Amino acid sequence: MTTQHEILVVDDDLILLQAMESALAPFYRVETFSNSAAAYTVLKRKTIPLVILDLHLPEVYGLDLLKRWKVEFPETEIIFCSGEQKVEKAIECLRHGASDFISKPFKKDDLLYLVNRTLEKHELKKKIEKLNPLINPMPIDFIGGSPVILELLKKVSLLKNHPHLNVILLGESGTGKEIMARLLHQQEEESNRPFVVVNMPAIPSSLMEAELFGVEKGAFTDAKQSRAGKFELADGGDIFLDEIGDLAPDTQAKLLRTLQEKQIERVGSSRVRKVSFRTISATNQPLSDLMSSGRFREDVIYRLSDMVLWLPPLRERKEDIPLLTHYFIKKYSRQLRVPTLSSAALETLLNYHWPGNVRQLESTIKRSLIFCTDNMIKEIEIYDPSTFNSLGKETGRLDKNEVSSDDFNALTKEFEKNIIHSAIKKFQGDKNAAMTALKLPRATFYRKLSEFGLIN
Repeated sequence: MTTQHEILVVDDDLILLQAMESALAPFYRVETFSNSAAAYTVLKRKTIPLVILDLHLPEVYGLDLLKRWKVEFPETEIIFCSGEQKVEKAIECLRHGASDFISKPFKKDDLLYLVNRTLEKHELKKKIEKLNPLINPMPIDFIGGSPVILELLKKVSLLKNHPHLNVILLGESGTGKEIMARLLHQQEEESNRPFVVVNMPAIPSSLMEAELFGVEKGAFTDAKQSRAGKFELADGGDIFLDEIGDLAPDTQAKLLRTLQEKQIERVGSSRVRKVSFRTISATNQPLSDLMSSGRFREDVIYRLSDMVLWLPPLRERKEDIPLLTHYFIKKYSRQLRVPTLSSAALETLLNYHWPGNVRQLESTIKRSLIFCTDNMIKEIEIYDPSTFNSLGKETGRLDKNEVSSDDFNALTKEFEKNIIHSAIKKFQGDKNAAMTALKLPRATFYRKLSEFGLIN
C-alpha cells in the first residue's frame, strides 16, 4: 500500500466515517465528508483517485450522483457502500460505472483489500494512458476503463516488445478495429514507419491483386503506368487489412506466399521484390466460421494470427459509456460549447443496446451537441435506422422485404436535410457556422443546400 493516494469518504453516518478514517489513514491520505456538496467542492479543485460513497445520502441518491460525477470526473474511481445486501443492487451500481461495492457492516481487511485493488486498477489506467496516442497530435479515440478493455490494452502494451508478430483483430462493426490497429502501430518507437490501410470490401475483386501487389505498365488495358502495391508501400511498417474475410480465394494463395517469403511480384512482372512488414488484419466474422465454411484458407489465417485480439461490443462494457461520453463531449464541444449532460441523458445512453457500438455512440453525442440549446444535454435521441419506415416515422423493426433501395435513399436524404436545417436554425441562419459544426467540406455543404432547397 502507499501513502500517496488521496481518498474521499462521503457518508452521513459519523460513526462509520470515523471507522473508515481509522482503517485507511495509516496507508492513505483520507478526507471525510457528511454530505456530497462538500466532497464535490474538493473534486472540482483537484484530481482525486478514489471516492467511497454512501448509496443512500439524505440529500441525493448515490446512483444519481454517480452518473453526474463519472461524466464530470471520469478519472476518479468510485466505490459504493450500503447497508443493502442485495446482489442486484451491487450489479446496478457496477453497471452505471462504479468501480466496486462494499456492504455495511464491513471488515477492516475487506475494506483495505477492496481499496488497494481499486487503486491498483487506477494506476494501471494511468500507465496505459502513457501508451495511448490520445496524447499525440493524431488522436486515437480508443477510450475505456472497464476490466475487459484494461486487459486488452495490457496485451497491446506487451506487443510493443514483439513488433514482428502479425495481429488479427476480431469484433463487430464499430468496435474500433481500425483505431486499435493505429494504436498498435503508433506505440512503436519509430514514428516515421509507414501505416497502410486496405479496405477490402471497397476494392473490386478484379483489381485486388493490383492493389495489394502492384502493377506494371501495360499489364492490362487500364494500366497506363507502373504502380507500387499496398505491400510495397508498407515496406518497413504495418499494413492494415480491414475485413480480411472478403478476400477472394485466388488472392489468398498469393497472399500466403507474400506472408511466408516476404516478397511480392507486381501484376505483369516477374521481378521479385523483397518487402518487410507486419500485418494487422480485422474481421467481424468468427475465424472458425471463415475456415469451416471453406471461404478462407486455414494456412493463411494461421499466418495472419500470431496474436488474436478481441474487441468487445459496447453493450458488454457499458461501464465505459460515461468515459466515452465525456471524451466525445470534450472532443466536439470546442466548437459547440456544451460541457456536460444530465443524469436522464446518461441513463438513456446506458440503457440502449448500441448495435453500432462506439461509432454509433460518437454520432449520437455529436448530433446531441448540435441540437442542444443551452449548457447541458438534457435529453438524448438515438437514431436506429432499423426502427424507421420509408416515411421516416418510427415503427417496429422492419422486415427485410418491406424496404427497397429507393426507400433507403429517400430516408437518408430526408435525414440529411433535417440535420442541416436544424444546424442552420441553431446558429440563427449562419450557414458557415453550421457548416463548421457539421464538419462538412464547403463544396459538399453548399451542394446539399441547393439539393434540399435551403439556399435562401
